[in-house]
Formats: sequence, C-alpha cells, structure tokens
Amino acid sequence: MVTQIEDKSNAMGKNNSMEAILGELSETRFNKIKHIPETVSTNSDLVLKASELSDGFILVSDHQTGGRGRLGRHWEAPPFKNLLFSVLLHPNWEMERHQLVTPALALSTVEVLEDFGLRASIKWPNDVMVETEGDKKIAGILSEYIQQENPVLVVGMGLNNRWPQQEDLAPPNSTSLIACGIEKDRWEVLIEILKNFEKRLVEISSEEGSATFRQSYISKSSTIGSQVKVEKSDGDIEGDAIDVREDGSLVVENKNGTTLIIEGDVIHLRKV
Repeated sequence: MVTQIEDKSNAMGKNNSMEAILGELSETRFNKIKHIPETVSTNSDLVLKASELSDGFILVSDHQTGGRGRLGRHWEAPPFKNLLFSVLLHPNWEMERHQLVTPALALSTVEVLEDFGLRASIKWPNDVMVETEGDKKIAGILSEYIQQENPVLVVGMGLNNRWPQQEDLAPPNSTSLIACGIEKDRWEVLIEILKNFEKRLVEISSEEGSATFRQSYISKSSTIGSQVKVEKSDGDIEGDAIDVREDGSLVVENKNGTTLIIEGDVIHLRKV
C-alpha cells in the first residue's frame, strides 16, 4: 500500500514517500501504512476493519474531526499540525498483558522525546508529559480491544507536533514539540516511535521481558511516588501511587490498605 505524502506543515525532503518510510521500518512489523487527509477517528476506522487488516497496519490522518480520549472526551487539532495515527495489532501474548500496549507506546514515545532533548515522563495510564514550566501534556493514547475469532488490539495516539503554540487556544496544561523549541517532521517522529514500539512489543510478549519492561516503565513514570486521586466510575480513591504491576495496573496505598487500579483518571496531588 503506497501513497505519496504531502505534508503541508513540514517535509522530509526529496525522499518524502511511503517507500522511504517503509524502508526505515523494514525491521519492524509495521509494513503497511495508509495515509488519509481526514477522518472522524483513526481508531474507529481500524476497529471497523479489524477483521480484514494484518498485524502492524498503520493509519495516519492529517486531521481528525472526532478524535477521542479516555471516557469519551473529544480531542481535536488543526489539520496538518500534529501526528495522528492508530496501529492494529494481533496480540501473540497472554490476555492479561493486553493493557501493557498503552504503556508500551507511551514509553516508546518518551524515549524519542528524550532523544530530542526533552525531559519526558508517563502519567498513568495514557498521557505523555514533558517538563516545561511544570508538567504539560504532549501526547495521549487510547487502546481498544476487539473480541472476535482472532482478537485484535487497536492503539491510537495524538502527539502535539506543531500545535498548540503559546498564542493558541488549547486545552490547559498542553504543549507541543514546536512550543518546546523542537522542530521535527511528523513522519520522522512517527518512524522513531514505531521503531521503539516494535522493541517494546517484543519485550512484553516474552515472559522475561515483561519484568524488564516494568522496570523501564517505572523509571519514566511521573505517577509513581506521587499522592494521587483516582477518579473511577464506582468512586474516587486517594492515596500514594507506590507501584505498577507487570500487567500495567497501578498500586495505590492509603490508610485502608492497597488498591489495584486497572482503569481510572489520575490527578497528581503532590510528590510524597
């Protein structure tokens, strides 16, 4: 599947073609990429086609009109400004590890941002933060599990590349690469993230690798070591975030004991 890429925000140069991008990804599972100008949601598109698509299929869009975050939140950026993509995976690991896909993509992204010279971290469960006059969100991730004869996972990310800048109206506590003084082509960013993501997916699929992955994740977590409030549908929990288990669940400790959090929105209150 080959498509010429027109990036109105920034170009890779003479070799700005899908062939060049796929060549960079030749040692990964990501060998099919479709690029579209606009969609409601790249995640939703892949979910609808889940039974037809191969492992590692990538959908990249210049614009999303109905980008989704957790709890159904709406997320939208101007066209051609940011990196918006989703990946379809055929998991070859145990079901208990499915929720490691989100932290695997988050960790992969943090490593790329650090290579760019930024101080980056992961806010459990799905936000990538950079330290610039306080922690600010630069990327969010949404994973979805599709139960079918051959189950699949779809994981999508929006990474702020050229929006917002300081003068833009944008969600509070958000930032972008350009606002941090980093000017990168979004396709270059995608390539580097996917290379890292491949390594992390191999890691979480092995018995030994999941423990190694956990340690790498904890080292980049801004949540561990913080007093947090976890907003859950069945009631909020407040306490100290003390650990992340190998299945990706967050361990929160308070006077009532320890609680394993599989899903919920986390608010950092203070460092402990």
